[in-house]
Amino acid sequence: MNKTLTFAWSGTPMQHTIKYHKVMKHDFLGNLGRGFTLIELVIMIVLIGILSAVGVLNFNATGQHSVTVQADQLRRDLSHLQLLTISGQGRLLLTVTANSYSICAATTVTCNAASAIIDKSDGESFSTTLTDGVTFISGSGNYYFDSLGRPVTNSTSSALLTTTSSFQLNGVSRNNPVTVTVLPITGFAQTSY
Repeated sequence: MNKTLTFAWSGTPMQHTIKYHKVMKHDFLGNLGRGFTLIELVIMIVLIGILSAVGVLNFNATGQHSVTVQADQLRRDLSHLQLLTISGQGRLLLTVTANSYSICAATTVTCNAASAIIDKSDGESFSTTLTDGVTFISGSGNYYFDSLGRPVTNSTSSALLTTTSSFQLNGVSRNNPVTVTVLPITGFAQTSY
């Protein structure tokens, strides 16, 4: 598109032609700025559908994942409890309720979050409340560990437990519970899914 403009200086007319160029944007498929093609729209809808399906599956699996994560945390806490007893913390008591567990000195009458020992590794109370609808379906009670980290029958006894202690955790959307087992004599903790 061309336009001609006339300028007059000192009585002499002068013509100057200005050329205008229409600027067109090209998208990644070479279209001249006319919007999206049908193929591009279909690809976007398919991608959004796939991402939505993955998000929904991950959201539904949260309860199942949470059970295994919290069972693994209990197993690690049992191992940490044993390290604390060996490192001079003395005899310790693990109290398990339907939705929490706490670790206290073995002489504690009522072991709960308020009376739990302070973990020197992080300065926090050694008490855990289960979340996301996860609960203990078996294993509630008191469990004692001697100064060598071994499970014993009570707070003052040196008699080692001769049976395994099992804690089963389950959640809202999980079919099978996760079991944390403490072996007799050694106190070795293991998780089975």
